[in-house]
Amino acid sequence: MTAVREDNQGITMYYTIVVADDEEEIRRSLIRKVDWDEAGFRVVGEAENGIEALELVEKLEPDLLLTDLKMPFVSGIELARQVREIRPTMQIVFLSGYDDFTYAQQAIQYNIISYMLKPISAKEVTEELKKFIKKWKRSFRSLRHMT
Repeated sequence: MTAVREDNQGITMYYTIVVADDEEEIRRSLIRKVDWDEAGFRVVGEAENGIEALELVEKLEPDLLLTDLKMPFVSGIELARQVREIRPTMQIVFLSGYDDFTYAQQAIQYNIISYMLKPISAKEVTEELKKFIKKWKRSFRSLRHMT
């Protein structure tokens, strides 16, 4: 669900995001340090495991899920599988400390839009998110031209 903010500059649309990572320090650091305004996003929820993340996805219907790959209870891969069942068009990004091709192959299976490796700076995350928005806008424009 896209967020809207109105101020004296006018109306600004933001995409919404849920951030899921079992490492609290990393999760909070991302939420605190990424320039969400510049990236065009609003953080609407955070989760410390896959079960919490799935509940937030069901409840909040974010545009994007940024999730760690290895989490307790439900892994990022299993989370992506379950999210695809309830919200097939939602965008998912994996954030992982594992530079393992097997994980990347599994990510492709669930149509993950990006696989970012930790450690990653807040600036790098901001730039990646800006790229996603550009892609989405191009996709929407091309869809409009087709109708």
